[in-house]
Amino acid sequence: MRVNRVQTPPTQVLGVVILLLVAVACGKSLNAFLLTVPLTPSEATLNDFTTGALQDPSAFDVVGGQTVRVDQTNQWDFLFRVANGVGEFVPFSVLADSVTEAGLIRSSDAFEGILEAPRDGYEGDNAIPIAEGDVILARSRRNRTQILICNQFLKLEVLDIDLVARTVTFRYLRNPNCGDTVLAPGEHGSL
Repeated sequence: MRVNRVQTPPTQVLGVVILLLVAVACGKSLNAFLLTVPLTPSEATLNDFTTGALQDPSAFDVVGGQTVRVDQTNQWDFLFRVANGVGEFVPFSVLADSVTEAGLIRSSDAFEGILEAPRDGYEGDNAIPIAEGDVILARSRRNRTQILICNQFLKLEVLDIDLVARTVTFRYLRNPNCGDTVLAPGEHGSL
């Protein structure tokens, strides 16, 4: 499988590095460079990995904040499958011969009540059975496409599991910043 990757031009990377170094040298906060968590959640639908059509996405890429097809990329963090009549989210390392920091945590808190994700405690070695209304926190794999190497975080709420169509629909809020655990709408952490 061939994966096309977008390369960042060296001059663009150098420019960002210089800008960050100048800001730090001048004692300025880097918070101006951070993006905020969106004000409203997005929705995504995943298809069963085991029976879904090849052209239908079955995995979710936390770093990119999008659904993906596992036949086109290995840049994903969890996928959906139906096993023994139960829908479940499956972290990357369960199916791939790889160790990754991608993982999931089931939360007992309401979606709106989660304002920050924990850094640790994510399940990456086992599938997590899901039901409608479940709230899950996700940590991405180590993101090596940015200047910093770090994880990204999101919270999601399962809206619908259709065992006939073999799909799951969920809403999610994702922090677009590298290493930032804040999940409050319109907010971000600090550097």
